[in-house]
Amino acid sequence: MLPSFTDILNISRTGMLSRTQNMDIISNNLANVNTPAFKQTRGNFQELLENTSKKVKGTLLSNTQRDLKQGDLEASDSPYHLAIYGEGYFSVTLPDNTKAYTRDGLFQLDAQRNIVNADGYRLVWNGSIPENTQAVQINEQGVVSVMVNNKWRDVGRIQLTNFTNPLGLIAVGDNLFIESEASGTPQTNNADSNGLGKIISHSRETSNVNWADQVTQMMITQRGFQLSLRTFQQTDTMLGLALAMRR
Repeated sequence: MLPSFTDILNISRTGMLSRTQNMDIISNNLANVNTPAFKQTRGNFQELLENTSKKVKGTLLSNTQRDLKQGDLEASDSPYHLAIYGEGYFSVTLPDNTKAYTRDGLFQLDAQRNIVNADGYRLVWNGSIPENTQAVQINEQGVVSVMVNNKWRDVGRIQLTNFTNPLGLIAVGDNLFIESEASGTPQTNNADSNGLGKIISHSRETSNVNWADQVTQMMITQRGFQLSLRTFQQTDTMLGLALAMRR
């Protein structure tokens, strides 16, 4: 059975809407191509089927999914710039004292000698940096050592957190995530153990956005939108002519 004018209009309309939503996802990926440890997102689309005939009635965005692939590591001058090589997240404390999780490890020391991220949220760890610290080292297991009076001593450890389903974490902006029922509860352990990655000091994890692939997807999406728009316009014109002939 051939689709009706209404079917074609609806298929074209949902096609344009889906491609607009996909363009938003691609644009966000490209905007974060230089954001440390950013994970690109893709849209998952599904066909809308008529219950009785199972005819395709259009498409919709069913969900989005983050690509958790490891980003490249780049060297940095600061010992407080940390990258995770492998699984896991750093924990930071939000202003309401709840925890958020991030792989963006561009930390620094604030005026109160707290290790904080770019937004001033404190890194969760079990130590402190003394005022007379001459140098800092952080090893792959997260042990923080400082030089005081020309002598090295350990002052604490940075642990990592992971989840049963990291894809279930809720993005809250600024490269931060919070737990959800879908993610499962946070499981915190020492780095380089229990399946968690290593902490690499003097490093930053780059975005895993594949610029060339995203630009290609943008071009394909634009062409698909144009095709859906042309189909919608031509069908609308034919429908108008058919109605005029019946008068």
